[in-house]
Amino acid sequence: MKEADVIIVGLGPTGATLAGLLGQRGLRVAAFDRLPDLYPMPRAAGLDQEAMRIAQELQVADRLAPHIAPYRPSEYRGMDGQLIKRLDAAPPPHRLGWEPNYVFEQPAFERILRARVAELPDVQVATSAEVREVGQDADHAWADVVLPGDAEPTRFVAPWLVACDGGSSPVRKHLGIELEDLGFDEPWLVVDVIASEAKLAELPQTQVQYCEAARPCTYVVGVGRHRRWEIMLLPGDSLSSDYPPEQLWPLLERWLVPGEAEIWRAAAYRFHGLVAREWRSGRMLLAGDAAHMTPPFMAQGMVQGMRDALNLAWKLERVVRGRSHERLLDSYAQERRPHVVSTTRVAMELGRVICERDPERARERDARLLAEQNGRVSTRFRQDLIPGLADGLILRETPGAGAILPQPLVRGGERFVRLDDVAGHGVRVVALEPLAAAERSALLSALEPLAGVLVDLSPPPDGAVGGVPAVEDVPVLAPWLSKLDRRFAVVRPDHCVYGTASTLDEALALLARLRAALA
Repeated sequence: MKEADVIIVGLGPTGATLAGLLGQRGLRVAAFDRLPDLYPMPRAAGLDQEAMRIAQELQVADRLAPHIAPYRPSEYRGMDGQLIKRLDAAPPPHRLGWEPNYVFEQPAFERILRARVAELPDVQVATSAEVREVGQDADHAWADVVLPGDAEPTRFVAPWLVACDGGSSPVRKHLGIELEDLGFDEPWLVVDVIASEAKLAELPQTQVQYCEAARPCTYVVGVGRHRRWEIMLLPGDSLSSDYPPEQLWPLLERWLVPGEAEIWRAAAYRFHGLVAREWRSGRMLLAGDAAHMTPPFMAQGMVQGMRDALNLAWKLERVVRGRSHERLLDSYAQERRPHVVSTTRVAMELGRVICERDPERARERDARLLAEQNGRVSTRFRQDLIPGLADGLILRETPGAGAILPQPLVRGGERFVRLDDVAGHGVRVVALEPLAAAERSALLSALEPLAGVLVDLSPPPDGAVGGVPAVEDVPVLAPWLSKLDRRFAVVRPDHCVYGTASTLDEALALLARLRAALA
């Protein structure tokens, strides 16, 4: 029998992210994956600014740079090829310190994540590991794991087990947790190609949603020469995961012919909107695809799992170390499930725009969308479609609660760095206006039991407050707080705003409430 603080079943993007975040916090983690190595082909195609902020916390953002590229605008084209809808990223300055959206190379991304996990001495990873059985009692969860080279399983015991074992999650099934169908189920074929240099200029230079009733299709500009087509499958089409080239090229001939690209991967999927009805059963929790599946029309599937990991990591640390009661973990599903459902419903609505197969209704859709925009297509920012938290450990009655704290560039000695790199990832108080000495002292005293940090946006001439440089370079944080008409923001370790305040007394009261809630 081997002991850990947390057992993680499944080491895809969600499991690797969670293992890294817990390992950086000094927790002992035992993580298992049934495959001998990473899946070598691309699956997800997009990630966003929240995912990159998590990568920043994991200290791998710079390593990812060769494998990501800004996401291009998405043009929705109607039955006659006309533009009917357009999504794009908000222009600089970027609110979270990163481009709002990226395309990326998933195999490289996951390899970098796993390499970071391997650097953490408190994380034990085993691949080609069969988790044969899981269970729990009042005090512990356990997993019987057949490790490589062993004939018999080894029992791993920990206070908590997190299942990140995919959409068919054996752990979820063992717990008897059902999936709620949100009402989206469509078969699609995903084809990834490496286009020739000569062909790249002839292909569309931006993302295109071909909203054509005959066969809806999505085109994605990837990193480098990677291009992706997502093609709706029609009644009678094969749903086999093995599509021979002679069946693929006719579907691509509108854009490519053999010799102009190399087919990298082709796979049939059912695009689902599903969410687990419960995310915690005793000492076992679900995360990533084990808890939810999202259609790809907003490129949020993998990001949803990374958000799960960030939400769980700081709470598990507090509970494992005895700083919080285990009831804190109930806020995980209370916060994440409604957020996932809201985000998935937005993705489903975008999917329904694309998936309309009736020609008459498709033309009515085109006319309606153009009429809603007064005949001229306007650009909508993708990130405006992502909600904040609406419930859980936040003070909903205060403006801005549940939002993600903006991350400006700040002075770090002789250079500018992102705020998190100097302010850390714990509890923070952001103060907008100059603080009197007594105010600063009161806030620092209130933050001390929470191991928190004060971020003063109007620091004294030495440019440091409580050891945190905070001279804003890119104007995103101060304008955000000013727009809320608040002087202070109290922020959780996952960058979620707990609450905002107008006065020092209100800010101190927020800190007291947060301290009581966490205790």
